[in-house]
Amino acid sequence: MRHVPLLALCLALVSIAQVGAAKDPGFYLADTVATQASDARIRAEVGELEQIYEDLAKVAGVDAILVWSNSPEINAFATHAGEERIVVVHEGLLERFGGDRDAVAAALGHELGHHKADHIREGIRKREGILVLGAIVGAVVGAKIGHDSGELAGAVANSAVNVGAGLMVLKFSRSQELEADRLAVGWMIATGYNPQGMLRLQQGLQALEGKQAGSAMLSTHPSSKKRYEKAGKQIARLAPQPDLLAKPMTPLTSAEDLAKAEQAIALAQQEQAAAEQERVADLLKSAHPEISAAALAPIEGVDFDTYAALSNQLTHAGTKGRREVLSRHGLDDAKMDRLGEGFVARMRQEPGMNQRYAVAYYRASEGRLAAWGRDLADSFEKDQDLKLEPPYSIDVAKSVLAQMSARGAPQLDETQIVAAEKEVLAPRGLSYYDFLIGHGWWSRKVKILALAGDASAMQDYFGAMTGAQPSADTAESESSGVHVGKNVEVGKGVYIGGKPVNAGSTADEDE
Repeated sequence: MRHVPLLALCLALVSIAQVGAAKDPGFYLADTVATQASDARIRAEVGELEQIYEDLAKVAGVDAILVWSNSPEINAFATHAGEERIVVVHEGLLERFGGDRDAVAAALGHELGHHKADHIREGIRKREGILVLGAIVGAVVGAKIGHDSGELAGAVANSAVNVGAGLMVLKFSRSQELEADRLAVGWMIATGYNPQGMLRLQQGLQALEGKQAGSAMLSTHPSSKKRYEKAGKQIARLAPQPDLLAKPMTPLTSAEDLAKAEQAIALAQQEQAAAEQERVADLLKSAHPEISAAALAPIEGVDFDTYAALSNQLTHAGTKGRREVLSRHGLDDAKMDRLGEGFVARMRQEPGMNQRYAVAYYRASEGRLAAWGRDLADSFEKDQDLKLEPPYSIDVAKSVLAQMSARGAPQLDETQIVAAEKEVLAPRGLSYYDFLIGHGWWSRKVKILALAGDASAMQDYFGAMTGAQPSADTAESESSGVHVGKNVEVGKGVYIGGKPVNAGSTADEDE
């Protein structure tokens, strides 16, 4: 198939009048459908249609554009758009004759025959046709084409090309129909298609005559016993090889064709997912400023990453389990407070430590949402999208956040935490610790969506806290924030008790 000029047919036709077409059918370039349709059956079907068309067009010496329509009408027609030759095949025709590959070849050969014999120009000069309203109106290269939908991706609304009302579906004379049949039979034999497919096509169309549903094709290509007889005589006269005539009727698409289409779609989806991951990583990419060795140096024998992980363990343990966790690490409250004061002071001096803290903190996640904590750690560490499906829906996340925020979370004492777990979290199978991990995950998720161009989820989610739309800084802080030990929250800046740390603040001032 030749390259289609941009201003010729990257496009769609609009509704066809008086030929029984479906309301507002979609018309798509066949080579695009064959390579971009997300429906494996349609991709395979149109891919095979295009292959047959290329076989016939080459031997016919006809340079035309193949267009597929999702219209359920049993129809195909040849027409012009300006100087461009076009052959349109409706999905309804393929549904009716898709079990007979040679019959489909006969239909395509017939339409090419009209172009070869210049019947369209003759009809347009005589105005012997049914006008197609609107003609070609815009660029539509369908990337997501479903069986019953005209959903498009990549539609270029501003590149509309109006060729006027010169596009016509013609009613051909009997002699023209016979000539197109004659040419098609010869091309079918030359390209290895069983010419008896033309006879079966005629029989199939005749069977539709008189039925209430009818066929749009019959209004422009009336079938007749004479057409059947003429085609039979020509086949006898051309005397194709017996093995060609003995070829059994086969469907347009095979199980192998469908499997190949499914594999191609799966590969395309993988490539798209990889490209999306790369795009998101680019959006999330942070400077990752180098952290000095002095900032990461251990304090009283405890290194920074261990401190961050320990903070997570203490949050998980709560007040009741705090002493046991500290004892397990050879610590007490006083030493833990000194570690907090020292590392928080360093984080204030070197903001690059904040992300490292978040990674180590979430990497140590425990309990029901541990996997989501690690997913969050990977996202921060590798500048990548979150990989897991949400731990719970965003509606649940918003509801929980609104109720917990109204109670003062995350600045809750033990009594308040117990009440919140009983009244808000337990009915949803969550603990207070789970809420903190889930909130961290959802905060990151909505930020990523906002970076990708959809800020509505971020505004909706953070708006649940106060009813106000959050600023970008607030969203950034919440997204990378973690709840640490005794209500120490590290976000874009360093927060203790939910308030920015000032020069004189220490971890124990919030207690």
